[in-house]
Amino acid sequence: MSRKSLFLVSFLLASSFIWYYTIRALFIDMTANFPLNESILINGTYYAAIIVSSICSAILAGRISRIKILLYSMVLGCIASSMPFLFAGTDVGNLSVMALLAGISFGIGMPSCLALFANSTDFGNRGKISGITFLATNLGAFALAFLGGGTLTILALSLVLRIAGLCTTLSLKPTQHSVESTKNTSFRQIFWNRTFLLYALPWLIFVLVDRFEVAYFENFFEKSLFDTMTVVEPGVGTIFVFLGGLLADRIGRKRILICGFVALGIGYASIGLAPYVDAARYLYIFVDGIAWGIFMVLYLLILWGDLSVPGENAERYYTIGSLPFFLTDLLILFSGSYVRGIPGASAYAIFSLASFFLFLAVLPLMYAPETLPEKRIKERELKGYVEKAKKTKEKYA
Repeated sequence: MSRKSLFLVSFLLASSFIWYYTIRALFIDMTANFPLNESILINGTYYAAIIVSSICSAILAGRISRIKILLYSMVLGCIASSMPFLFAGTDVGNLSVMALLAGISFGIGMPSCLALFANSTDFGNRGKISGITFLATNLGAFALAFLGGGTLTILALSLVLRIAGLCTTLSLKPTQHSVESTKNTSFRQIFWNRTFLLYALPWLIFVLVDRFEVAYFENFFEKSLFDTMTVVEPGVGTIFVFLGGLLADRIGRKRILICGFVALGIGYASIGLAPYVDAARYLYIFVDGIAWGIFMVLYLLILWGDLSVPGENAERYYTIGSLPFFLTDLLILFSGSYVRGIPGASAYAIFSLASFFLFLAVLPLMYAPETLPEKRIKERELKGYVEKAKKTKEKYA
């Protein structure tokens, strides 16, 4: 694939995730003062629409071209971002409809966008391109968060993002991105894929543990410390989403994931032993950011592209592999108030339980095969050895 096509696909992916984060933050902000049931209705509609529409989109993959699916996605996104300008008022009814349209827009486009990305990269550069793409995504989301201004301004910027995505989709050549002739992999085949399960299970455990822990920290930490966590963790994650992608191409996917879980284990061990000591708390915040950066780039962009067989559509791999990320957001909406109500005296038990589940999460990875071909790793090691030998020769020549 040409560099131009790769750039267009990467831009489309980055702009879609920036749009997702922007709309998600807007719904959380606009419903902050709503009654709990109305807030759950609006935000729950958004996540549920993403989940259901992404599954439907993956089922339709191979029957409808990716370009058409992405066009539908972008048009719906433009309508969703325009709603507050077209219909006055942000009551629960209008916001629910907007959440439904926004969720469908992102959900139906996500599998095709990720599959395009997988087909645009290979084992040798998928990690590097993924790291760069998510680095741009996080920086773009930060820029909108800190420079966007009021709600209507951010909505206008999100509309610009969707229009840019629409123009990018129209620039892609349908003949290069058609999957009508590819074989459809069934969901059953994916669930029976041993390698898929060995990688997916730790991801599911991690997002469940981490989302519940964040909800617990909301009341356990002082407000200033919790606000610091919401800024520091994404910042650290942005650095390691890039580094994780680069290292995934050099030393393999499995090793990077294990390193992420080891870092996370150190963080939970420190805060579990001293939950009221600031040093332990800051260490946890830092290593949790490291883990999120590594896991985001590996689990949302790299692994499922590695596992999807050439000639088969990758949409279903990406859909099932991404579901834990959105399902846990939906789950925490209904259980978050209960988790936040757990007394601080239970901190030792909470963190010990989290450490236990994270230990269990590492076990499947020990048996998972490396998805980066061994030949690639050996080539990287040999190239590094040759370069080192050349530098040594030049030094002593």
